Amino acid sequence: MYGVERWLVIAKTDLLSARHLLKGEFYAAATFYCQQSAEKALKGFMTFYKLPLVKTHDLVGLLTICCDKDQSFDKLLNSAEYLNPFSTKFRYLSEYDIPDEKEAVEAVDHAQRILIFVNRKTKISEDLGQQGVF
Repeated sequence: MYGVERWLVIAKTDLLSARHLLKGEFYAAATFYCQQSAEKALKGFMTFYKLPLVKTHDLVGLLTICCDKDQSFDKLLNSAEYLNPFSTKFRYLSEYDIPDEKEAVEAVDHAQRILIFVNRKTKISEDLGQQGVF
């Protein structure tokens, strides 16, 4: 498995991990995996169109690159902005509070939205729905 398929399978796995963590009430970890899922989904789209991959966790920056190829990605801006801080928010001591269940559930919804969108744009991983992602 190479390229875009690999990115999307890992994105799916991250989203499923977030859901599992949510059930265990590990909200900070769940939000981190949501951010990771969205990041990998966007990088999957970039790989699909052979766009240069940048080493970043910035979802808004990645989304901007995707928008340059397909302007319809702009509808994901709210999701990218919501998930963006979770790449580092709870990995290091900071002024942020640990997320509650509501925030973690919202993070799962945003990550799923991005993954579904990318999956539909690439039409690579039709089996994602059959494997319990959607």
